[in-house]
Amino acid sequence: MLCVLEFNVQSVQTYCLVGLISVTAACLRYLLMTGTYYIIVCQLFDRKFRKYKINPDRVSGGVVQKEMSWALLNNLNYAILATATYGLYERGWLKLYFDWHEYGTLYGLLVILVLLLAHDAYFFWAHYLMHREPFRRISHHWVHHQFHNVTPWSAFSVHPIEGFVELLFRPVLLMLIPTHPYTLVAFAILSFGLNIIGHSGYEFFPKNFATSPLTKFSSCATYHYLHHRNSNCNFALFFNFWDRIMGSMAPDYASFYAATRGRVDSADRAESYSAKAASRGFASRER
Repeated sequence: MLCVLEFNVQSVQTYCLVGLISVTAACLRYLLMTGTYYIIVCQLFDRKFRKYKINPDRVSGGVVQKEMSWALLNNLNYAILATATYGLYERGWLKLYFDWHEYGTLYGLLVILVLLLAHDAYFFWAHYLMHREPFRRISHHWVHHQFHNVTPWSAFSVHPIEGFVELLFRPVLLMLIPTHPYTLVAFAILSFGLNIIGHSGYEFFPKNFATSPLTKFSSCATYHYLHHRNSNCNFALFFNFWDRIMGSMAPDYASFYAATRGRVDSADRAESYSAKAASRGFASRER
């Protein structure tokens, strides 16, 4: 009996440690990566980069605090999912491997792309459903849509219920795809970096990004900004394949991008970001 009790205590301690490490790492990733981007782009070089800001209106400190609060609260989901994932690992249900040479470097790199594509598909359909009843009400997706003029801090700034749904695919993928921890870390950093860029409110990509055959299927800050302007379009995260297939891509995406990147005069640009803001009431409709 004492041996069983000691084993259970050790097991609980291990799970608690896994959860603590995971939530700490998630919070540090959020604060360091988002904070670095925010300090450099929005503070130190504000004047230099202001011409790249999609909506030139300034965001108040109170809004930024709300973005940070929701995001940090949402990071608690990492503790929950990490302990659950560790439980799956203990039972041998995950396809994690630790010898990098077992599958080779090419495989390890290709898996990052596979994870991005799988994440994008999962996110699109989860996000798409969150804009429809009853999932809209259950997920509390209005929390994310209360931020119209987004900042880097709004990345992952969602209600914890929505955040849990968004993270749920990760242990499932680890049960299906052989993955090395190095690949997993690279994916976690890359995916969150793209999330920050998408929510940054600044468009630094080339002027032909929205129309070039090499990049037009990718998402960007302008692409996601249009979703916050009009919540009935642009549900994708990294790519826009699914929006194109479902007919949910903003029809003015290319022209809006051109206006944002300075291809038209400032008056037309001002018109472009203020016009057609038909779905500003998303948050109010939810509450």
